[in-house]
Amino acid sequence: MKAANHLFAAIFVTAASTAAITMTAAPASADDPPPPIVEYFDYPGADQIFAEHGIRLLKGDGHILFTDCAAGQNLVEVWSRASSTSFCFRVTADKGYLSLDLAKVYLIKADDHALKATMVIKGVPKVVDIEKNSWTSVGEGADPQNGPSSLVELNSGPA
Repeated sequence: MKAANHLFAAIFVTAASTAAITMTAAPASADDPPPPIVEYFDYPGADQIFAEHGIRLLKGDGHILFTDCAAGQNLVEVWSRASSTSFCFRVTADKGYLSLDLAKVYLIKADDHALKATMVIKGVPKVVDIEKNSWTSVGEGADPQNGPSSLVELNSGPA
């Protein structure tokens, strides 16, 4: 019987403590606004990618992803005089967006998605259509008079 009394006392103390805590906590009002949820679309791991590969990835929707060019086929491939190797991207949806900063770009190959590449040529943005599964000369690759040009945006899918 003593064990039953101790058990009852422990249950009573626990219940009383829980009730006291519950009563002292301020309930949320239905009129209280929820905390803000803000998505800035910053590219995850951008600083490490820049340190390792020399390409500055800024923002995106997660549907155009930087990847190792040895990762497979059907990749977007970008060539820049700033590097001795190409830069590759995997497009994971029908529509995608990536802002980046890559200097001295002269050639882009699309995967099985048509792309729009925004280049900055002599300080002026210019959108270049990149047909799917095709190589397209851009910047100085399209015209030596353009001089070194930067790739600042890749878009896939309908506008």
